Amino acid sequence: MVKIGIIGAGKVGVSLGKYLFDSSLVGFSLNGYYSKTTKSADFASRFTNSISYNNLESIVKDSNFLIIATPDGEIKNVWRQLKSYNLENKVICHCSGSLSSKIFTDAPSEKIYKGSVHPALAINDISSSYRDLEKAFFSLEGDREFIDIFKNILVKKGNRYKIIRSDDKIKYHLSSVFVSNLFLALGNISLKLLEECGFDESESFDVLANLAELNVENFVKNGPIKALTGPVERNDFTTIENHLMAIDDGDIKHKDITDIYRLLSLELVEIAKNKHEDRDYTNIIKLLMK
Repeated sequence: MVKIGIIGAGKVGVSLGKYLFDSSLVGFSLNGYYSKTTKSADFASRFTNSISYNNLESIVKDSNFLIIATPDGEIKNVWRQLKSYNLENKVICHCSGSLSSKIFTDAPSEKIYKGSVHPALAINDISSSYRDLEKAFFSLEGDREFIDIFKNILVKKGNRYKIIRSDDKIKYHLSSVFVSNLFLALGNISLKLLEECGFDESESFDVLANLAELNVENFVKNGPIKALTGPVERNDFTTIENHLMAIDDGDIKHKDITDIYRLLSLELVEIAKNKHEDRDYTNIIKLLMK
């Protein structure tokens, strides 16, 4: 029996425990949670029908598979504490998207099996995000012993996964930041531009909602080449020139918006060149690189 102990009782730890280690997962048992705050551990244990631990030593002793679900900045500190206990033949992993298992340095035994697991999903609610994990794609990285166990878990749950190299973790995480967090930055710029046009927030979302949702859906279903539309694809020099002038003349006090527009549009040119090999985008490239 693989006995799971989760260190960290926030959104990620609770969601993973609730989704992955329910009664349907034969051969695995969720022991419970340890957290810096008893209140968090108590909530997590009630929510997942497991134990609330009030000290780290107890959860280490009771578990042969430990998942560190703390913020990234705390993982090294937790590992430093864990190394003072007997970890022989135990599996240790963390849930960071950007850090690899290499953070587990100076292991006190060669028979400690280390790894990292990351669901490509925005986990934003401690009580409901576990329901979304059935759609999540997971990345796995680390020792073979860890990967073999976690692969088995994900196969049983029906989740897709990819085993990646330790050195690729930060690039993997950067990819998800571009399509999630940085997308929000672009959306915020859109809202500011509409505010300059006299739209209130509700009206702005009415304008942008379908455009954003359908564009993302088209990107996911068909890829960037087929999904591409707009002035860059059309080789519409005049519209792009007007866009740049509008940014320069606008009330938005962020000078970097021009640079964002230029750089992202240059990336769109690369997509457009693949979509329309017969079109000459030279003039647009020169305009964007001024």
